[in-house]
Amino acid sequence: MRIRNAYQVKFVLVALALVALGWLVASLPFKGYEMLYLGIIGLVVIGLIRYLLKLANLIPNQVNYFLHSLLCHDYMIHFPSTKDANLEVMYENMNRIIAQYRDSLLDIEYKQHYYNRLLRIMTHELRNSITPVITLSSDMMKRPENYTPDRLRRGMEVIHGQCVGVKSFLDSYYQLTHLPEPKKAVIEVDKFFGKMQELMNEPSVKFSWGEGMTLMADEAMLTQVLTNLIRNAREATEEMADACVRVVATDSGGSPYILVSDNGPGIPDDIKEEIFLPFYTTKQDGNGIGLCLSRQIMRQHGGDLKLSLSNGTGATFMVTF
Repeated sequence: MRIRNAYQVKFVLVALALVALGWLVASLPFKGYEMLYLGIIGLVVIGLIRYLLKLANLIPNQVNYFLHSLLCHDYMIHFPSTKDANLEVMYENMNRIIAQYRDSLLDIEYKQHYYNRLLRIMTHELRNSITPVITLSSDMMKRPENYTPDRLRRGMEVIHGQCVGVKSFLDSYYQLTHLPEPKKAVIEVDKFFGKMQELMNEPSVKFSWGEGMTLMADEAMLTQVLTNLIRNAREATEEMADACVRVVATDSGGSPYILVSDNGPGIPDDIKEEIFLPFYTTKQDGNGIGLCLSRQIMRQHGGDLKLSLSNGTGATFMVTF
């Protein structure tokens, strides 16, 4: 059983013990054993005083240890349970702050890695797109006599195509970095999945859900996420005679989630860690932002998107809220 003020009770009891010892020394006759008794009492007093000082320094020492750990970026410390209810609350708050601090550091590291990669990709893509434009336009200015109307038209088509590619790339980047805040509302899954079935209009895509199930989400943004996942699953199974894509909404312990699975070849082990990175794609005409954007959307909802299972018989993505 926890005591509300066990720390203070100990402090008071030790102080009372010191007072009682003082009274004992002053009032009891020692009859020739004064030195022995005084020595014993002195040791007891010293022990009680040391214990009293330890109690007095407990909270400052724990707070200093807590602050020192944060300054040293040590987020593995954990304060134990105690029978003192007040100290227990303090320790729980300290542990909660440490956990938030750890999560913040990990989030900063992830974002740093994310934006460093994004910057490298942007630099690479822009250089590759701009270089032909610079080369071709420079040649046009230096040797205009070499360009017939037909050759000039082809050159301008190349320049236009490269500029369109750059704009498309920058539009994708803007979409990734300027997601709106979700406008959450209660979504009835049966009606929502009915709309998704009409939108997909594909017999190989099967929907199922728990009876009376609801979700709290931005319907337009969730539609974007599921459309992207279903499209990826259909592309993975498009050459299969028995292609099947399943979208299942269920919950575990009151926490809803959606599984999107297919019976395709699965995702190779060597790229499982890459598929959620921005602009990573294995498709010839893909822009590599679909999964990354979908994960960003779900994280804005307080949930996540992750690859739950992938082997030679298919892949399953889990959408959590």
